[in-house]
Amino acid sequence: MISKLSLAKNVMAYAGKLGSQIKPSSSIAQHSPSLKTLQKDTFCHQYWQQIKSEGLLKNSNQTSVKLHGYLNGINHHLVTGASSKNMDKEFMSLGLTPRDMITLTDIEFKSLKPTTETIHAFRSIGEKPDFFSEYKLYKKRLDIKKGETIDMKEYAYATSDIDYARGYLTNNKGILYDIEIPKGSKVSVTGANTATNEVVFPRSSKFECVGKEHVKNANNDYVKVNLKYIVPQDI
Repeated sequence: MISKLSLAKNVMAYAGKLGSQIKPSSSIAQHSPSLKTLQKDTFCHQYWQQIKSEGLLKNSNQTSVKLHGYLNGINHHLVTGASSKNMDKEFMSLGLTPRDMITLTDIEFKSLKPTTETIHAFRSIGEKPDFFSEYKLYKKRLDIKKGETIDMKEYAYATSDIDYARGYLTNNKGILYDIEIPKGSKVSVTGANTATNEVVFPRSSKFECVGKEHVKNANNDYVKVNLKYIVPQDI
């Protein structure tokens, strides 16, 4: 069976071919580690030290991961869980499976250029009815208290445009996150030279709640939660 390190090497080799017609060998998906293992490996120092020793982790001037615009399409695998069958299906026309995309993106996040200044970004979660399967998690996030921590399993997206973010509220109801991203963070940022930045966080990123308020007026009825991104210790 192919090792996790070999998988990482193979997927990184294919990363430079995303725009071509060359597709990765099916053996990569066939022998790649399980989603549960991949989630654990994000925080496995021994695994990342081995990856680094093989030259796969290199500091770069890259400010965004290659799959920045595609990760939202596989986030449901991380939030709700996924079968091996779905994880091994080719995603769109990339020539990569969701499992390959996770491996590649996790490695790229470790190699990104750290941010040079503090960034503020916004993210909204629309109100969920109590009969929705997502309601339990939504209610937990809604009831968060100052000092508590949120663990976002997905590759969470955010934007510097608060009005754009508010557009994802349900009839102006739900949760609006105001996120402080400290200088030195390795997050994927696009649009740095434009009026609006889009930010994607590594999967399983953690955020501390530093404040909370209920915004209610003639047009709005949502909870604003102030978060601070917790920079991983091994960054």
